[in-house]
Amino acid sequence: MPSLFLYFCIKNFKMINHVRQTVLTVLNKENRGFLTPGQFNLYAKHAQETLFTRYFAEYNRLVALTNNRRSSDVYGDKENMLRKTIERFVKKTSVTQANQKYSKPLDLYHLVSVRYNNAEVEELEKRNELFLLNSNLTGPSENFPVYIDVDDFISVKPNTITSNIDVVYVRKLRTPKWTMSTDFGTIEEPVFTSSALDYQDFELPVEAEAKLVVEILKLAGVTIRETEITQLAQGLDQQETQKENM
Repeated sequence: MPSLFLYFCIKNFKMINHVRQTVLTVLNKENRGFLTPGQFNLYAKHAQETLFTRYFAEYNRLVALTNNRRSSDVYGDKENMLRKTIERFVKKTSVTQANQKYSKPLDLYHLVSVRYNNAEVEELEKRNELFLLNSNLTGPSENFPVYIDVDDFISVKPNTITSNIDVVYVRKLRTPKWTMSTDFGTIEEPVFTSSALDYQDFELPVEAEAKLVVEILKLAGVTIRETEITQLAQGLDQQETQKENM
């Protein structure tokens, strides 16, 4: 992967601009034409979501290997790294009740847990709801509540619980947006500017840059290996570093 030292040698490094420069460089070499800012932003959103989804699939695979005692120290390190990456997007927030239901946060991607008075609430599968609720011995109580996860809502039992409910969840990633100068009277092509109010960089770690470029190029109809992307990115880093030192 490109050296982190090189990244921090570039003044005001913005990953989304670096990704776009790399993508345009590849498209130019392949004679594939120009990718407009609008097209790039659409592809960037899809690429980030694709990689984020893969994090969960890969993490679940590594956890399964660990549980089956088939993982090595290498797998354990990967599992730990992925967990830390995902945990960057974990949030905790209070939710309020309406019609005996709690609406999930709008930015929820994956529900981690539900808590009542800071204690974990056990999840109850919808298909077991009637059986458990009709049981005199094992029915939920305020000391041992349960929750049911259905679509956009969470239902907490017993119904006497009406407040002090928190949800812990992985939030959705913010939509990346490469923003540009709108002064077209004095420029020949779009110029990147991070001062725009709607600017948003990628939220994935810098280690994901090569994969982001590959995914965007796939959408643009270009197939290329990550090693080639790394070489191109390093070349762009060196060019920018030389400019800074001039």
